[in-house]
Amino acid sequence: MLEFINAKTHTDIETVSALAIEIMQEHYDPIVGKEINAHMLAKYQSVEGICEEIKDGAEYFFVRADGANVGFLAIAPKDGFMYLSKFYLAKKYRGNGYSRDMMTFVKARAEKCGLNKITLNVNADNGNTVSVYRRFGFEIVEEIYRDVGGGYCVHDYVMQCYLKNSQE
Repeated sequence: MLEFINAKTHTDIETVSALAIEIMQEHYDPIVGKEINAHMLAKYQSVEGICEEIKDGAEYFFVRADGANVGFLAIAPKDGFMYLSKFYLAKKYRGNGYSRDMMTFVKARAEKCGLNKITLNVNADNGNTVSVYRRFGFEIVEEIYRDVGGGYCVHDYVMQCYLKNSQE
């Protein structure tokens, strides 16, 4: 059974940042390249980047199984939807149904906030992850090119999932 622990203290945020760097280097270096990934990790997954996102309303959660941090996620309620900002599971823990349990948690949080839709961005070249989100009921609603600073641009899909069979 997974535990979801809200990362609130500076020490928690340092731990999330270290976990993010470990997971995301392994996963994204081959997809976007080490240089752009290093830039994005420094900008978004550093302690400062995480603190900024929390200040803007996001919640970060450790995902734990048997006392080990196996992944993390970040969500932020927005006007009319829950934004799924981060959804990462360490490679050695994949294939155990943990991502399904993580998504169940995200959907429950959205419903608790009175929201019937979850929106996320995913790198368009991250085919395996796009497939996972599709299995969770997400659909691609937009294809975008996003400036992430430092002279870098990423190619993303915006994906959405409606909860309780509701649609706008």
